[in-house]
Amino acid sequence: MADLVLQLSRVAYERSGRRLIDGVGLSLRAGEAAALVGANGAGKTTLLRAVAGLLPATTGDITATGLDPRTAAPAAVARRRIYAEQHPSCAWDQTVAELGALGGRPAAWEDWAGRLALTDLAERPLASLSGGERQAAHLARLFASLEEPYGALLLLDEPTAALDRGRRETVHAAVRAWAQAGAAVLVATHDEAWARVFPRVLALEEGRLIADGPPAAVFTAGLVRAVWGGSAA
Repeated sequence: MADLVLQLSRVAYERSGRRLIDGVGLSLRAGEAAALVGANGAGKTTLLRAVAGLLPATTGDITATGLDPRTAAPAAVARRRIYAEQHPSCAWDQTVAELGALGGRPAAWEDWAGRLALTDLAERPLASLSGGERQAAHLARLFASLEEPYGALLLLDEPTAALDRGRRETVHAAVRAWAQAGAAVLVATHDEAWARVFPRVLALEEGRLIADGPPAAVFTAGLVRAVWGGSAA
């Protein structure tokens, strides 16, 4: 259907004889936001990297914004897909402003730099920033690159892990706004409270999709113990 942004069928990935993704199937439509949860090593990052087209040896069927990211031209994939990795890095020590200039959309960068409290850090080298400030700078660059939300795919890997409260709330609001504008958003997160506000939650265990549904159905006592070591609220 026209509003289907992401579709996976029997997706698997192996490394050094270990299956890190094991037969995952799911779909996301325009306007849908889902949280991806699971214990450390469950396969969340690997799945996002596979969907982003960064693991060409992945098997199974992957269609993201109408393309197979493993075989499509990277530029074509990047036009309709944002992938925010968990630990972003740069090949050289740019300033915050130089990082923002890479996106080629100065007005959008200025907007996101303001939202994520980066304006006063513009001339600071990235290496001089705290981990949360660096993460915010990389997120601002990526967010500023999105020209049209409708039908776009956003893959965010622990985007708020190092952020302070104000920046976390900005990212939370952005995810809601993008979904409302018609983007499909998949967010890997260890933030249980945030995951519970998503309308849909996907749970991974040892590379397999073990649950997919609303938070009330997915957050069983067993799942909460496995992922967070506590009890379901």
